Amino acid sequence: MSMASKAGLPCRILFCDTRASHRSVAYDIGARDGWDLLNLDDENEVMPQLRQFGCRVLIVVAQQQPYRALGLLQNVMEKKPDVVRILISGYMTPASSARALEVAHRILPDTCTGAEVIAAIEYAMKIEGLVHKTAIRDYISGLGRLPTLPTVYQQLSDALNSDVSDAADIARIIEQDPAIAAKLMQLVNSALFGLRRQVSRIDEAVTIVGVRMIRDLMLATHLFSRYRQREQWNVFSFSKLHQRSMLLARLAQKIAADGGLDRNLQGQAFLAGLLLDFGIAVLANRDPDDYQALMEEAVRLKQPVYAMEKMRLGLTHAEAAAFLLGLWNLPFKVVEAVLLHHFPVTSPATDFEPLTAVHVADALLPPLANSLGADLSCRLSESYLERLQMLGRVPQWKIMANEYRLQLQGARSA
Repeated sequence: MSMASKAGLPCRILFCDTRASHRSVAYDIGARDGWDLLNLDDENEVMPQLRQFGCRVLIVVAQQQPYRALGLLQNVMEKKPDVVRILISGYMTPASSARALEVAHRILPDTCTGAEVIAAIEYAMKIEGLVHKTAIRDYISGLGRLPTLPTVYQQLSDALNSDVSDAADIARIIEQDPAIAAKLMQLVNSALFGLRRQVSRIDEAVTIVGVRMIRDLMLATHLFSRYRQREQWNVFSFSKLHQRSMLLARLAQKIAADGGLDRNLQGQAFLAGLLLDFGIAVLANRDPDDYQALMEEAVRLKQPVYAMEKMRLGLTHAEAAAFLLGLWNLPFKVVEAVLLHHFPVTSPATDFEPLTAVHVADALLPPLANSLGADLSCRLSESYLERLQMLGRVPQWKIMANEYRLQLQGARSA
C-alpha cells in the first residue's frame, strides 16, 4: 500500500486496483494538484479505510469477474452514500452492467486514460455539490419526516439482480403491498401502455411490462402518494402532474432507444421521466399558499416558474427532487437527468444520455396545464443537441411525441 500525500489537501481518493493494472491512471490522479491519493491492492482494505479516515472518491478497478467490485460498491453506497463511486471495468454481462449502473456514479472502460478518470471525478463531484447545496438541504429539512423507499422497491431491485427470480416470484413481492399492487394494475391497464386486452394478474403484468418498469412505476406511485394535493390547492391537478410524468417517461424511453442507448439506460431514462417533475408536487405540498403566490409572481414578471422558484425559495423543483433522489441512492444518471433537465447544456457530455432523452421529451410535450397560465414549460436546448450532433433528430422525435401529446390532451379534457 502506497500513499501520495500532500499535507492539508481536502480531497482524499481511494484507488483500489488489486492487480496494479492501472498504475499510470493512478499516477495521473495522484499528481493532480489538490488531490490526495491512497492506492489499495486489497478490496478488504476499503471499508476499514473509509470507517477510519473517510474519503471523497472511491475508484475500483474490476477484474474479469466484476461481482466482488460491484458488491464492494453497493456496500459503500449503503454505508457511505456521500462517497463518489467510480468503476473501471472491461466487458460486463448485461446483468452486471445493470447492477453497475445502480451502484456507481460513473462506469469507465478499462482502456480509460488518467485524464478521462479525472474528468469523470470532477463532474461527479460537481453534480454532488449542486445537489447538496446548503439552501437545498435547509429547505428539505423543513419538510419534516421524509418518506423512505418502500421495502418492495428494494426487493424488486434485488430480484432484478438475480438470475433465478421469475414472474411468479416478482408477483409475490408486489402483492405484499395491496394498495400499490392495485394501483399498479390500474396503470398497466391504462392508455399509457395501450395493451390490446385487459390484464388481470400481476405475474402477467410483469411478463408483459418487465420487472424494471414495474419497479419504477411502483416507486413513482409511492412517492407521488406521499406528497398529495392539499385541499386548498386548485392551481393544477396533482393527478394530471402524475399522468404527464408517466407519458413523459414512456416518450423518454422511446427517444432513448432511438438515440442508441441500451436497455439499462433506456430504463434509467424512463425512471428519470417518471420523477422529472416530482419536485413540483413536493414544493406545492409543503406550502400551497406560498407556491401559488410564487406562480402568480412568475406570471406578472413573465418568468418561467423554475426561475421564480430559485428567486423566492433558493432552489428549484428540479433541485428539490434531485436532493431527495440522491438521499435514496437512486442511480447517478437518474439524479443528473432530473437535476439538469431544464439546463442540459450544464453537462459536459458529448454523447446521448438519459438526460438527453428526458430533456427532449419534456420539451416536446405540452406543459402542465394550470389555472394561472404560469410557464411550466421546458425549452428545447438546441445548442446542447447540436453539441451531441443530434439536432437533426428533432423532427423524428416530434413525430414520436405526437401520440403522447394526443394522450395528454385527452387526459386534460377528461
